[in-house]
Amino acid sequence: MSVRLKALSLFIGLYVGSVAVLSFFSLLAIRSTLHQYVLNYMEYQVEPLVEFYQNYYKNPNHYAPMLAEEVISREIASLLIKRGKLVGVEGFLEGEVPSLQEEEIKKMLSARRGIGKEYAFMVKRVGDYQLVLLGKLESIKKVERRILLFAGGLVLLVCLPVSLFAFFLINRLLRPLSYLREISESISRGELNVEIKRSGRKDEFGMLEEAYGNMVEELKGIILWQREFIRNITHALKTPLTYIRGQAELLQMGAYGEEKFKEVCHHIQLQSEKMERLISQLTTIMRLESQMPLKVERVSLNQLFAELEEEYEFMKNDRKFLVEYLEEDQELEVDKEYFKMALRNLVENAYKYTRKGDRIRLYSKEGCIWVEDTGIGMEHPERAGELFYREATHKEGSGLGLHIVKLIAQKSGMSLKIESQKGVGTTVRLCYNLNL
Repeated sequence: MSVRLKALSLFIGLYVGSVAVLSFFSLLAIRSTLHQYVLNYMEYQVEPLVEFYQNYYKNPNHYAPMLAEEVISREIASLLIKRGKLVGVEGFLEGEVPSLQEEEIKKMLSARRGIGKEYAFMVKRVGDYQLVLLGKLESIKKVERRILLFAGGLVLLVCLPVSLFAFFLINRLLRPLSYLREISESISRGELNVEIKRSGRKDEFGMLEEAYGNMVEELKGIILWQREFIRNITHALKTPLTYIRGQAELLQMGAYGEEKFKEVCHHIQLQSEKMERLISQLTTIMRLESQMPLKVERVSLNQLFAELEEEYEFMKNDRKFLVEYLEEDQELEVDKEYFKMALRNLVENAYKYTRKGDRIRLYSKEGCIWVEDTGIGMEHPERAGELFYREATHKEGSGLGLHIVKLIAQKSGMSLKIESQKGVGTTVRLCYNLNL
């Protein structure tokens, strides 16, 4: 059963149930009022006669039978009882007294006033006699039946339009769920060109719609990223694998002499190292994009700069590699290995895209770590950091280095800013103080 039918069934059930409960309690209230009215009516009819006979006759035993005859009407009958024995019946009950059980009469005498199974009753003491007045309840039962018929007709008459209105209301309320289901089915079939329409509702369904829309947009981005990733990684691995396989076949055929053999082996080693670096970078990207927490510790910037200067000492042979230390050392709370990896990638990129004699500076100021170079620069610096994006295709590289730096910055709560001009150089800032 769909949610719509469940909600509609629940609504109709609650509606019919509420009408039934309301009718039941209304019937009880009306019934109690009518019963009280009958008793008051009987009291109103009998009390003046009782007072008259009490004032006119002195002996109650003498006028009790006459009083029993006087109080009867079309709706009221009387029973005259002396010392617990029935001695007279007047009114509509004549000939029907055997239908009254002795136990029922005793209950009437004990209660003195109330409602029985068939009659309302009232007991008056007249000397040695007990005068039991019985009022018909037939008219009250007719009213009860009319109320029941009216309630039933009301339910049948109102239930259909109310059900149609409820169906319209529930359908309108649950429309976002149907829409989200259709979108989910489209995405499950691989259709990514779906556009999430947001109704702008402020209720829980509107919030669900907004959250689902954001999730779908993110999911579409992930799926497109995966497709692009697989295509790029396939392309990146295809060239070295093709080279290694082709050279391996030639080596097996003995196509090379001793000198050429060594050269080919060296190139195969370079291609395998390229593949190894690529796989290592991809593994790093996967770890950074996962939910694995960083191993945060306090790291000295001057100490980090000293380690990088020592590691890249060879650059000073053909580049002006300058490392400028802070006058007052500063500590950052970062994952040292990842943070050092990001700085390595920036320094290595600067080295790769500079010429002999160009300058490379590594320093910190204004809440950022700066890596400047006077190299070939970039024509589209806004695309730097995209996965597998390489502007200088004539240089060796995978297009993953700056992307890794970008991921490390995001994971560490930092920002990456790149400024570059073709033929002038590039400035990269890794900012750790985001308030500046």
